[in-house]
Amino acid sequence: MQKFKDVQSEAPESNYRLDRVGLTNVMRPISVERKGKNITLIPSFKVFVDLPPSRKGSDLSRDIEAVEDVVEGEVEGRAKGIEYVAELIVNKLLTRHPYASSAEAELTADYFLERSNPKGRKTVERYVIRGRATQKDGEKSKRYIGATATGITVCPSAMKTVSALMNRGDDSPPYISHNQRNDVSILMEIPDGWDIEVNEIIDIAEKSMSAPTYELLKREEEGMLVLQAHKNPKFVEDAVRDAMKLIVKQYAKMPDDVYVKVTSESFETIHKHNAYAEKSGTLGALRKELG
Repeated sequence: MQKFKDVQSEAPESNYRLDRVGLTNVMRPISVERKGKNITLIPSFKVFVDLPPSRKGSDLSRDIEAVEDVVEGEVEGRAKGIEYVAELIVNKLLTRHPYASSAEAELTADYFLERSNPKGRKTVERYVIRGRATQKDGEKSKRYIGATATGITVCPSAMKTVSALMNRGDDSPPYISHNQRNDVSILMEIPDGWDIEVNEIIDIAEKSMSAPTYELLKREEEGMLVLQAHKNPKFVEDAVRDAMKLIVKQYAKMPDDVYVKVTSESFETIHKHNAYAEKSGTLGALRKELG
């Protein structure tokens, strides 16, 4: 049988260690169980290992094998969420890449929830959820769960400026300001012995903005939503701070060393640029700041 040369294992000309080498945009359907319900998702996978300076390349086919091993053989009946699928994959990556000292996997998928719009009409809304896991050789893996919700932010500054230009009381109706679609993203580390429901993270993200958005709005419902948003004006910075405050309250009993990251991006209507804010840290540090 012909033996093919293993070029990847040769020494590179420039012997730098690489932090992450792997694959992105791998698509596979998975089925996970959450609160007794079976949920089918079609996530996009990112999988990486580090590469020592002694190797020219990583064995990328082993990345696909690690994904396939988990998706086809180990997910059914075991995984409570995409963060657990990510954790199973990083374990496989380190087994299949003996030269690697760290591994990372991230899954991103569309996720749908039933909601009620301002008048109580049932709608089905789309969100993006993330499951992430990292592991270093000889250490326990770390799991993360995250979500992105899309809502509305209304500019408080423009509202006050318009009121002044119209010579009327601040923030009195009619509420006039520019508004924008806003994405709030939350990522949380999951400590051992705990589970975090992704629906809770989505709720927090939506509550941190001026108002949620909905796929279906009739005339009156549209008007009610506009009023709701304009009665609750927020900067992109407010969305991040309010999300952090809600997280600290929701997870008051979680350990201090749990990592949290929140971002908010406003797709501006009166500018050609976007506005962005971000904060990250441990729950302990966030509690201390808030206190």
